[in-house]
Amino acid sequence: MLNSVEALFDKEEQDIVSGENWLLFKRASQSLYKAAHKAALPFDYKFNAVHWAFAVDSLCREIVYSYCWMKAFAGFYKEKIKRNTQMAHVDFHVSYYADNCITRIDSCRDKLALMVWAFYCPFNPEKKPETLTYDGVMERLLYPAKFALSIKNQNAFLDQLQKLNGPDFHRIEKYRHYKIHRMEPRIEMYGVKSHHGWSYMFPLFSEKDIKRWDQALTKEYPNGDLRKIVKKGCYINGILFETRKIKDSIWDYSEVEKHIKTCIDKLMEATGNCFKILRYRSPLKSKKKT
Repeated sequence: MLNSVEALFDKEEQDIVSGENWLLFKRASQSLYKAAHKAALPFDYKFNAVHWAFAVDSLCREIVYSYCWMKAFAGFYKEKIKRNTQMAHVDFHVSYYADNCITRIDSCRDKLALMVWAFYCPFNPEKKPETLTYDGVMERLLYPAKFALSIKNQNAFLDQLQKLNGPDFHRIEKYRHYKIHRMEPRIEMYGVKSHHGWSYMFPLFSEKDIKRWDQALTKEYPNGDLRKIVKKGCYINGILFETRKIKDSIWDYSEVEKHIKTCIDKLMEATGNCFKILRYRSPLKSKKKT
């Protein structure tokens, strides 16, 4: 098994590292590293941005590593286990590396934004309120006057950070939200079917939720007498319960893979270009490229 998966990993890794966005990222990262090491830690708070750049660089490499293993194990699974041969198709290795990818993609987007933010504003990363998210940084760069800030020449960075928005990143955020809030998204290798997953009993307390439930019940049971019988059976100790599948608890592997790959491509492009911008701004701009 290991040799087969390793061969698939090597193929996936080669596809990634030979791509245009990876080469852009790699060249920009190498240039930034060389200039930073020659700068000898100048007494300039803008150099904090380089600290964040190093973290982003490591995360990007970890994301690609996890993506390649995810793809390799997915390929191996589909070679060995065919569609419809069992009730559900979930693979531990695929889920593990998909989780790694997704949590790091979301973190990397925040860290790239913080790299840019550190260039414009000194902050203490040991204090949570000062360590902004991607959205928080974007709001301040787009509307500095709203926060009584004087920021100039941020558009080059903004153009790159704005690439890290859109439906793919929103789905990644949703997956990570479930992952870190005590729910485990389940990835089905051959897509989501109606019989996949257990139903959950949701207690309904708010008028809004009860009204929505009533409307759905009316649609399903137009007969009023029958509906009363069904509704009566949905109470436990005076509390109304709705039984249904948890939203977004099960994910289609092909969808997850598409979102991850799109986000990786955009992250590599935006990171590479942000590194290039940072490389030729003070305090690194006087260090000639080697």
